[in-house]
Amino acid sequence: MMKNISTKYILIGASALLLSITGCKKFTDEYNPANRTAETYYNKFAGFEDLAKSNYATLRGVINFPTFFNLGTDTYSTANINDNSGENLYNINLNSQNGNSAFYAQMYTAINIANNTIYWATQVTDGSAATVNTRVAEAKALRAFYYYYLAETFGDVPIVLTRTTGVTLAYTRAPEKDVYDQVIKDLNEAIAVLPATTTDFGRVTKGFAQHLLAKVYLTRGYKTYGGGNADFTQAAALAETVIASGTYALKPKFSDLFDPTVPNYQSNNEVIFSVQYSTNALFNGGGNTLQQWFLWDVQNSALLGRSVFYGKTNNAIAPDPYFFSLFNKNSDSRYLATVYDAVLTQVAGSFNGKSFAVGDTLIYYPTVPFTAAQKALRKYIVINPDEYRTSPFLNGVRNYPQFKKFRDPFVSGYVDNGGARDTYVFRLAETYLLAAEAYVKLNNQGKALAYMNVLRTRAAKTGTNPLTGVLYATEMQYTGSVTLDAILEERAKELVGEEFRWYELKRMYETVGSVATNKLLTRSLLYNDELKAAQAGKTILDAKYLLRPIPQTQIDLNRGSFPQNPGY
Repeated sequence: MMKNISTKYILIGASALLLSITGCKKFTDEYNPANRTAETYYNKFAGFEDLAKSNYATLRGVINFPTFFNLGTDTYSTANINDNSGENLYNINLNSQNGNSAFYAQMYTAINIANNTIYWATQVTDGSAATVNTRVAEAKALRAFYYYYLAETFGDVPIVLTRTTGVTLAYTRAPEKDVYDQVIKDLNEAIAVLPATTTDFGRVTKGFAQHLLAKVYLTRGYKTYGGGNADFTQAAALAETVIASGTYALKPKFSDLFDPTVPNYQSNNEVIFSVQYSTNALFNGGGNTLQQWFLWDVQNSALLGRSVFYGKTNNAIAPDPYFFSLFNKNSDSRYLATVYDAVLTQVAGSFNGKSFAVGDTLIYYPTVPFTAAQKALRKYIVINPDEYRTSPFLNGVRNYPQFKKFRDPFVSGYVDNGGARDTYVFRLAETYLLAAEAYVKLNNQGKALAYMNVLRTRAAKTGTNPLTGVLYATEMQYTGSVTLDAILEERAKELVGEEFRWYELKRMYETVGSVATNKLLTRSLLYNDELKAAQAGKTILDAKYLLRPIPQTQIDLNRGSFPQNPGY
């Protein structure tokens, strides 16, 4: 939840650009009771600090695109199995007029706040010069974060490094390579200044910049203009620097990262960076929505109704059956830390001629499929793993183990938004997987295996498997050759709902430059049932889908040449 930096920045928000702070007496009259302007406020240390804080408010919007980040991949699909989503099916609905404009605009809004921070740092006339320099480094690291995702989403994009003070009628798309150069420059400059730790939990630190730079080098290493093994070596070294820094450590139990009953479960040294929310409504804005994703709609059953416990779904994205198949459910504690294996009755009533009291098991999801005869012996509904694309309550929708990973006890009604949980952006577990991936590409299986198994050891249940007499931790050790597919499977189990899956798949190629080996273009068709049906007979998606279309609104507004991405 929101910590020390929260007390002002949400109220300031994007308005911290402060071209003027005014109210209105009449439509044409300005009223500025504090007599503040950017020139008289941001040049003072206190005002500049408020401006710097506003970089964090905008992050809530930046990370809130779950369908955009995850649909059309191997582990996610739409809630409705008959949905015609362009993002999921890569059909004509994925076009320049659908869905991309808000993300594009949000990113450049955030970049402008960062650029304003960097500019006004040169105008501050009082206060701590060291703190001002740190705030500039924070802004550069966040600007790099935005440009990395813009480049990965759209390819060539405008590079804007100065604050916007007026109307600009024409922008030029800079080559993706140049965007990467700028991202690396910003991050290296930030790393040189940022502190390893901060008393304001939630601020950008050196670890954020190093972790992001590891991911940037790792991503660039796969590109034809990238450095190949030199980039993979840089990525491995940066990830190992974060791991060995002593600043961060894995929590002993995976579940402790997500269980609200654990003290300080969100403020711990596995978290490298998180977007902050608050239990204080004054500072929480509309609140988080993460608790609403990856759920099926409990309203479909009268015995569940508008359950506060299970919550209101956004009904836009769902984990697909392949995701659930990835877990060793006997040994891996992450499975039941992520989902419920049963749904309990919330409203007394009957179903299929059987009576259910509040608290009775209504649905059970066995790890080993029940036979028809076994199902017939149970009062409750049994849904086997191969039945997750159907529902006993409504045709055309899914029914699968409900997510509890992001359950928010601060949401007290069956409502949209309102969440107070933080959203993890980077945590040390991912750093281990970045290192493992880099070593896969460097053909160092020993190190890749070691980093993979650190996480798998932590993920193991405690004790000995009574069926085998073998320690769960031993059963969880990965013993085969670590491949990119193995990395992606481990990411899915460890980081479901946290990582931006589309980008992780897009990054990886078995062979640099060979689109036939790209993981987004191949794995998505293998495991996403709806996509597989829509693209019947294909084994690889069209390479144009490695980029999203530039929003048509941006092309129309631009007075100069601003070409669309090929194929759209």
